[in-house]
Amino acid sequence: MKNKGIKAALVGAGVLAAGAGAVAMAGFRTAVVRRDLTPEQEEERLEKSSWRDHLPEIRAGMDWFEKQALEPVTIRSRDGLKLFGSYLEAPEARACVLLCHGYRSRGELDFALVLRLLYEHGCSLLVIDQRAHGRSGGKYITYGVLERYDCQQWAWFLHTKLGGRVPIFLEGMSMGASTVMMAADLALPPSVVGIIADCGYNSPWEELRHCIRSRYRLPAFPVLPLTELMCRLAAGFSLKGAAAAQALANSPLPLLIIHGTDDDFVPPTMTAENYAAAAGEKRQILVPGARHGLSYLVDQPRLEKELLDFIDRHIEQYHGA
Repeated sequence: MKNKGIKAALVGAGVLAAGAGAVAMAGFRTAVVRRDLTPEQEEERLEKSSWRDHLPEIRAGMDWFEKQALEPVTIRSRDGLKLFGSYLEAPEARACVLLCHGYRSRGELDFALVLRLLYEHGCSLLVIDQRAHGRSGGKYITYGVLERYDCQQWAWFLHTKLGGRVPIFLEGMSMGASTVMMAADLALPPSVVGIIADCGYNSPWEELRHCIRSRYRLPAFPVLPLTELMCRLAAGFSLKGAAAAQALANSPLPLLIIHGTDDDFVPPTMTAENYAAAAGEKRQILVPGARHGLSYLVDQPRLEKELLDFIDRHIEQYHGA
């Protein structure tokens, strides 16, 4: 009987391990492997998203940007990927903003409400396609771990293109916010003067752990360690490979950090952790009632004022230095 019990336990453990492995493989494919949407699929996703009540405003902002005289620009990533962006130079530009979109999104969508505002405020714009998105190369999304180096290279591209004449701001939404925060302690050009981060997480590990528990109602162990193993073996990165709080703690760059209090995708506690760690000048804006990525839509006048005040202050400091 004892041997039968041991055998049954081993079989049960094997079944559980196989099940966890299958879940982790499915999670890896869902979360990390590139998946391009057709325009019809993207429209369907928007109609079902929390942004659906604001689609007229969002479409108007996107239409405005797409009608401008955009300059296509490219760079090569450290690991050889060809990365694409769209550059729009403002007349007599006072600054330039590098905009990093979120997970499985695109810049003209995530920043639809601020692109024209920034441009008319004298800011040139560089809206990039992050790796494994849009026109940019790459098979795997690495949640900021490798994207932070792409951001660093885009910043140097802008510094060279603009000759250091105007200050550069790094702005990101969701995964893009984490990307720009994780880039904070890298060797950035001296013209980078500030970071604007909207609803970013601390680390890929913590964000995926939260999603596994809250969205899929699964235990993080052993699914998350198995997913980490697949990320290392197949995609060449670790979910623990970068953390926004650590980067901010090692950077003097000024930070404007934004989060909606009703965000259940990236918990506001992650922004609190990132904000607490930041070593430079910092300001935190919490928007009551805003869900993930909706802060500008919920309180547009306040967010516009905070954004422009932050930019103006650091433009003046850059030229006064």
